[in-house]
Amino acid sequence: MSKILIIEDDIWISNSLKLYLENSFFDVEIESSGSYAVEKILSWKYELIILDLNLPGKDGMTICKEVRKTSHIPIVMLTAKNSELDKVIWLEIGADDYVSKPFSPRELLARINTILRRTFQTQKDENTLLKFEDIEIDIQKILVLKNGKEIPFTKNEFEILKKIVEENGNMVERETLMKEIIWYDNYAFDRTIDTHIKNIRKKLENKDIILTIRWQWYRLNK
Repeated sequence: MSKILIIEDDIWISNSLKLYLENSFFDVEIESSGSYAVEKILSWKYELIILDLNLPGKDGMTICKEVRKTSHIPIVMLTAKNSELDKVIWLEIGADDYVSKPFSPRELLARINTILRRTFQTQKDENTLLKFEDIEIDIQKILVLKNGKEIPFTKNEFEILKKIVEENGNMVERETLMKEIIWYDNYAFDRTIDTHIKNIRKKLENKDIILTIRWQWYRLNK
């Protein structure tokens, strides 16, 4: 049974969501304050975090940034903000997904299952190490290393880099990345993949490692 931590100060939302997820066979805990959220997240007891943006003590954006320094645990943001700029910012700081309030519990459950299914599939992968130049991708441990130094990646960033490196210079279509990694069959927010690619280049300190071809395809620069 997967364990989920909900960090939300609205008691009605957190309790309702807890009951819904427990009825869907998840083990759920609740935290209402941001003050101790990072410490609780990094206790390594959870498979996924549902994180509200506006929290007392410490806001969700700050929490997400701090967690991403040492952990790739999946994070789904809950927020009342819905602008394109807000979405770009959340992805850039390391959120794996976001759901805008008011939200459908069924939609949130579908996104949670997608993320956990993808995580489980990665852990099953038999080829444990991919290499390109000074980059190593440890599939079993879900780690990216540059010159032997670990680089913190979000789950989506890891999967995108893994897919592109596996293609070994062949072009990967944007739609393929959206469907196979983000798991959206129909998506309205086209800049999601662009944001992830930009983050990968920045973290690897190599703006040319992944080439963008006519804004529709990506390939390893080799």
